[in-house]
Amino acid sequence: MPPEVHFDEAGNTGAALLDPNQPVFVLASSDFGREEANDLLNLVRTPQTQEVKFTSLKKSDAGRRRLLAFLASPLMTPMRVKVSITHKRYMAMCKAVDIIEETLANRAGLDLYERGANIAIANLHYYVTPVFCGEARFELFLSTFVRMIRTPNAGNKAEFFEAVRALYENCSEPRHRASFGPYLIAQREIDEILDGVNYLALDPAIGSVFYQLSVWGTQFGEEFYAIHDESKPVAAERETFAAMMNPAASPVVIGYDRRKFEFPLRAGTLKFADSRTLPQLQVVDLLAGAAAYFAGNIARGAKDELTEQLQQAGIERFIVHAIWPAPVVTPRALGTEEIGGVNAVDFMVKALAGERI
Repeated sequence: MPPEVHFDEAGNTGAALLDPNQPVFVLASSDFGREEANDLLNLVRTPQTQEVKFTSLKKSDAGRRRLLAFLASPLMTPMRVKVSITHKRYMAMCKAVDIIEETLANRAGLDLYERGANIAIANLHYYVTPVFCGEARFELFLSTFVRMIRTPNAGNKAEFFEAVRALYENCSEPRHRASFGPYLIAQREIDEILDGVNYLALDPAIGSVFYQLSVWGTQFGEEFYAIHDESKPVAAERETFAAMMNPAASPVVIGYDRRKFEFPLRAGTLKFADSRTLPQLQVVDLLAGAAAYFAGNIARGAKDELTEQLQQAGIERFIVHAIWPAPVVTPRALGTEEIGGVNAVDFMVKALAGERI
């Protein structure tokens, strides 16, 4: 029987990327069997608990000790456990670059994904725009962008471009002012740019699941089954995931530099289950909760004693993918120096359109 990988998430607010109370999204997965999962859960269970939750464990010293013992188990290795973390506010900026700037660049024959130009632009805006244009104006830019993608009516589009114009007109650095050019140009073409884009484009769960399915497929080198805790956003894209799965096909490596991955996915199925029925889902639920607490406090700049303990316990060793801001813009600093590769977006669009891959 093919191996099974179980997935669960924490901090999913869907397309509402700017919720200050939940600044990060986390997806956790593992390939533990039922017996191994129960062994891990026995490290944190008490006679009174039915389903172990991070929110309960973190409330007491005894619960925290059991949680740290869980993370320290010899079973908990990067080969068996994967975590993806998304800084949601930063993701909003990344999506503005992907949906608007990259679309316009692609039409002009430029590939912003090559050598990480898309990441560099997102980092530049995230760190520099608030300084030169004002924090409140940048927040308005992000919030109106998210609102426009979630509900692309004429009023929301107009409010977004008003926010763009405010950044442009109030930018104190002339060289940075030019960076808003693509957004000013986009106003004339926004209906066409947003054609086919919906609120799911902002949901971090979709990309995280895809990435981890790819990582597990490369590690196994064979077909496997994916079982996700019940998730509306992921379930809504079930057909898209199914179209990208073909364990019988010889995979092609697509993407650029450190962002290369195999396509199509080797997963044979993506099913959904209730965590109350599967100890494997309870394990990744617990890990996702702990990782979300850790990363959320880092994002807020509010590290506490438990955050330090989780860091010392090595929770970061499980991270295989992170969408996280950094004040770097060069290919060398971004780890995107490698020349050559295949544009993953273009390749998958053609594949999903039914062309040969």
